[in-house]
Amino acid sequence: MTEVGYDGSPEEGPQRPSVPAQGSPATYEGNEQTVRNGPAVMGDVHGTVTNNNYFSVLDGEAEGTIAKPRFREGPYPPEEVDDRLRDFVEPPSYALCREILQGRRVLLLRGESGSGMSTAAFALLREVTGNGRIVGLDSATDLSGWTPSSTGGYVVQGIAPEAGECLDEVALNQLTSHLRAKDGYLVVIVPRTIVLPRAIAPWCRPHIEPPPRDVARTRLEGMAAAGTLSQEQLREAVRSLDAPPFKEYLAAGRSPVVGVDVAEELGEVAANRRTLEAAADNLRIGTAEEAGKLLNSVRRSVDDLALTVTIALLEEQDRSVVERFAARLRPLLALRGTQLPSEQASDDLLGRGIDDRLAGVEARLLPRTARAARGYRYWSEPVVFRGRHLAEQVLRRLWLDYEGFSGVLMTWLLDLPYEPGVDRVAGRRIGQVLCLASGPDALQQLEPFARSSRSWQRRLAAHAFGEVVQDTVLSAAVRAQLGQWSRLKGVEKRCTVAETCAGSLGLALPDFALGLLGTVLDGRGEPLDDDVSKAVSAALGVLLTEGANREGVVRRLTEWLVEQPSTGRRTYAVRAVQGLCSNGFPTINRAGVRRTTLADLFADSWEVLVPLVLVALDDDQLHQPMAQGLAALEAALGPGGGPQMEAFLSAVLRASGGSHGLRRLLFARLRDRSSVPAGEAVR
Repeated sequence: MTEVGYDGSPEEGPQRPSVPAQGSPATYEGNEQTVRNGPAVMGDVHGTVTNNNYFSVLDGEAEGTIAKPRFREGPYPPEEVDDRLRDFVEPPSYALCREILQGRRVLLLRGESGSGMSTAAFALLREVTGNGRIVGLDSATDLSGWTPSSTGGYVVQGIAPEAGECLDEVALNQLTSHLRAKDGYLVVIVPRTIVLPRAIAPWCRPHIEPPPRDVARTRLEGMAAAGTLSQEQLREAVRSLDAPPFKEYLAAGRSPVVGVDVAEELGEVAANRRTLEAAADNLRIGTAEEAGKLLNSVRRSVDDLALTVTIALLEEQDRSVVERFAARLRPLLALRGTQLPSEQASDDLLGRGIDDRLAGVEARLLPRTARAARGYRYWSEPVVFRGRHLAEQVLRRLWLDYEGFSGVLMTWLLDLPYEPGVDRVAGRRIGQVLCLASGPDALQQLEPFARSSRSWQRRLAAHAFGEVVQDTVLSAAVRAQLGQWSRLKGVEKRCTVAETCAGSLGLALPDFALGLLGTVLDGRGEPLDDDVSKAVSAALGVLLTEGANREGVVRRLTEWLVEQPSTGRRTYAVRAVQGLCSNGFPTINRAGVRRTTLADLFADSWEVLVPLVLVALDDDQLHQPMAQGLAALEAALGPGGGPQMEAFLSAVLRASGGSHGLRRLLFARLRDRSSVPAGEAVR
């Protein structure tokens, strides 16, 4: 049978399966079908067939929600800022930083990655702006020539080296003047690796991390406030902070992450899901040193090394997936040495049980939980390491320290069958490791996945790029690579670009993503490919999940509509607007994405619809769908929405410039009203 992906589409093999022409009945031979989307029924049907579209719900559960970016270019949603600051602890450097920001309007905050600088920056801006909006700027922005557009706070989360070179005393004095004129404030996070002139020292302050114990206590108090812990459990967890293993762990670290880890482990203990001893082990085993010890202990066993590698890349996947994938890795690992897989070299016909094998690599099974994929629920027993951060530490060592091992892992992944969630989990893990890699060709390791004919492998590359683009140094390389691939004639890499925009990259860089999608649709004059169309729809669907992006998406669709009829952008925009006017857009199943209608856009801000409506009404293909969509919108608004609808149509009329399509609509409305019986008109 055809393998089905989480969006309801078949997972392609080396060659794409043939798809029945649109509108033709599904055919079957040899009791097999290829189903592009939705259900297929085989054999005789008696009575009523009810189609419950489980794919949109269950596959969404399997894949998780849309990953939110760590940085943005543009406004940060207020709820996202609230979430970042929920358990904020003022660092020792906070008061002095606030004084500089209030007086000079610009603060250059220096420190180590992972020290909580971003959180401190958001807290400072939230305080000095009085809960005003916070806007993210591109790390490569030349601040010497930048001016704020409005009141509020601005943040650069990790300035690029070339942009840092432009900062001098003159530029910062000019920035202060511009910000004071707009009542704005700017915090620039500066990595310690960037050297700044001494003359700008008055604007600079080092970030000093808050004590991890304070972070842990605040986090536990937040759990109690949210109802996760009772007051008695909170008191017991706070007392445990001074117990020897946790006290020592907190004292040994400086990063706020240390405090968060301890709090979450003690939260598990309070909920009776873990013992104090197991919690202490979970913290102790998750270090880089323990990762090195584990790899040394398994380096001579193909079985144990394969299991270790698989868990490191696919932690929290079901045991059956881990076992199958580890078995497929063993032959590749055996080629690196002379040892054969153990089942070929042993007289033990059963081998070790899964619990023994997991214990040998510092891993364990979590309790069974219900998951969902492919339209049904199933039991899952996730596999995890005992160490809290052991998976990332092991993968980092394997990828960076051992010659040729990253190539082995990539070869293995390219040969694996599809399993729900593997693309997301493996892609994000690989992206995190690539942020630590060196050399100009680090991103080229993703190229085989980007040009794969299998959609899940292209999504894996997309998830990896979504992680790497958030790195200050590598962000420009990712953008350049995606820009290059978006202009290719071939379909696969263009699909990868669109899929990358359907994640955290699209939400972080909406304008950049919309530009990429327009190039992807162009296709060098070729007819619009169905896979490209679906990938672009996924990306636009993700962008539409946030209200701040809706104006940009509508504006871009309007621009595409006025292009030549032969272009892919024009063809796609027609389909998209038809969807908006009828059952909603996009018509795909993707976690966290729902269909957007004209009514949704109208409720947000009907002003953004005026240009789109005018262009659509003047288009022969779209006039009738748009007229019907506006009629449905008016009916949905009801009598109370009449004035709002009239205001909208008046705005359309003022902007029309003699539009013949609008005249057709108004005459049709006049005819419809004049044809209503007198009694009805009075009512």
